[in-house]
Amino acid sequence: MISGTHLVAFLFDHGEAICTAIGGVAGWTGNVARARLAAQRGRLDAGQQALELLARASERDARMDALLASMTERVNELTRERWQYDGALQELYAQAIAARLLVYELDAKAGRPPRQFEPLPPYPIPPAAQPDAAETAGVAGVDAPATAC
Repeated sequence: MISGTHLVAFLFDHGEAICTAIGGVAGWTGNVARARLAAQRGRLDAGQQALELLARASERDARMDALLASMTERVNELTRERWQYDGALQELYAQAIAARLLVYELDAKAGRPPRQFEPLPPYPIPPAAQPDAAETAGVAGVDAPATAC
């Protein structure tokens, strides 16, 4: 067994080497711990950036959803107005035709030749004509002919 005096003598003789070895191990351990902490901080920073990016994307999606709902409601409103205008226009056409028939009948009873009226515009109103080439120049898919896949 080692006695106290031998242990003290051993430490006295080799203490500097032992302290150097312990310091080296402690320094190496500190470097490893610092590298692990830096890697963890990097992961946390990347995670924080990802969370911020996700929050911004979610906020943008919420704004887009609100805008889409608003635009959908506006399209529905415009469609209802169009139906109302179409109904009023249909009634106007019917009354104009009835008035013409009444005038023709009165002219016939009076012995006059039938009056000539300006023709009414077509009803129902035809869809808008195709845009001319100047309006669609450079728009992908409009100028180019369709190709088979």
